[in-house]
Amino acid sequence: MKKEQIRIQNKVEIVEDRGDVVWTMDNDFRLSAYNRSFVDRFQSEFGHAPSKGMDLRPVYEHGVFFESCEKGCTKALNRYATTAKHTMIEEGATHVHEFSFQPYVDTSGNVLGCCIWQKDVTQEVENVKRLKESETKYREAQEITNVGHWNWDMLKNEISWSDQLFGIFGQVPGKFEATYEALMEIIHPEDRQIFNEDVEQSIENEVMHDIVHRIVINGGEVRYVHQKGKAYYDEDRKPYRMSGTTQDVTKDVLINQQIVQQNNELQNFVRIISHNLRGPISNLLMLSKIYEWGKDEMNDDIVKKMESTTEALDQTIKDLNLSLSMKNTDKERFREVRLAEVMKDVDVLLSEEMAQTHAVIRTDFSQEDSILGIKSYFVNILYNLIMNAIKYQQEDLSPLITIFTQKMENATMLSVTDNGIGIELTPERERKIFDMYGRLSGTTEGKGLGLYLVKTQVEAMEGKISVQSTKGEGTTFTLHFPKQN
Repeated sequence: MKKEQIRIQNKVEIVEDRGDVVWTMDNDFRLSAYNRSFVDRFQSEFGHAPSKGMDLRPVYEHGVFFESCEKGCTKALNRYATTAKHTMIEEGATHVHEFSFQPYVDTSGNVLGCCIWQKDVTQEVENVKRLKESETKYREAQEITNVGHWNWDMLKNEISWSDQLFGIFGQVPGKFEATYEALMEIIHPEDRQIFNEDVEQSIENEVMHDIVHRIVINGGEVRYVHQKGKAYYDEDRKPYRMSGTTQDVTKDVLINQQIVQQNNELQNFVRIISHNLRGPISNLLMLSKIYEWGKDEMNDDIVKKMESTTEALDQTIKDLNLSLSMKNTDKERFREVRLAEVMKDVDVLLSEEMAQTHAVIRTDFSQEDSILGIKSYFVNILYNLIMNAIKYQQEDLSPLITIFTQKMENATMLSVTDNGIGIELTPERERKIFDMYGRLSGTTEGKGLGLYLVKTQVEAMEGKISVQSTKGEGTTFTLHFPKQN
């Protein structure tokens, strides 16, 4: 027995450096071995050091740290190894301790006593808690955004889905085995080839898998999903895994389809109205040309008003058709447009106005000398912006227009600044400036169509335009055009 106690004490002392509290007791709950951490814990709670052979039952009964030990030790003496967690407040903080109760036996299998090992598992418990909270938030985020996560083991041809993904694909966890072949059965038959091609291209070229396609679920319901994923490769650059997300975008796709349909219907309506009005308008204008003027002053006045109204209506229809034609610009028409060449055309168009007003134009295209788009659009854009600067010049001050480009991360900025009269610009005024027939000022002549066409042409080339203006100082128009691959 003495040799056995020495062996146990030696094993207990091995864990001195771990900080864990370890001790042993015999069948009569007598302390038989312990490490330094046990001494420190015992002394801090009872005010004196422990001693071998002391009865541990009063310690378990009255101790705060040791209160969970009596049940565990009793089970261990009955040959049942157990663990228990004990939570307590120490120095104002909550700590969780895990106690392991292990019986130890002699060579004949007789239980000689119990070994108790305590570990502070507060950090592990907190980590598990944070992990569960993170998983809960992740599931909530997937549910809110209707996004699911997937992982494809290419070697085993096994696909793991998040719970949200099962819902998106109309499947039940545990009843559906996710494989690539099973996924293909869910994808709409007309979209399977393009889906396969996108996956293969993503793997072969090491680029993102990014595609919107249809799926068929619940016996015929069609949904649209946006798949994004990335392949991972081993040391030999062989793909072994792919993971990504799937989002249900059915609502967005259907709304966009509805908008496109309504827009097409509106354009068709405008074209039909324009076509149907063209004949009557032409007839009215023709009648005004053959009318015998000067015989009746009252009739002359009436016919004159009819002629003016008809001409205005005719011009409005032309403006609508021009606007529609610009909005339907084909991107295949885009070319690299050199801004210096654009300015040559603009200078010719504005030569008379510049001479009359002594306007000066300064350009700096050193950062970006060309932009992808349509040259005639850029000519019209700069023509209208410079013409506005000349129209709204300050009295007794020659117009000074500065035009420059700036290279940005994903766009090219084109800025047009003048030293004109400027205006007090509110968000509402900024919006109206770019409306059809909106104007910078109500004191000048013209319909205000120029800035509307500018905005239309900028947006037709996938750009954006904004304006800043200060009364008495001038106006700056800023255009951003995305960089194209």
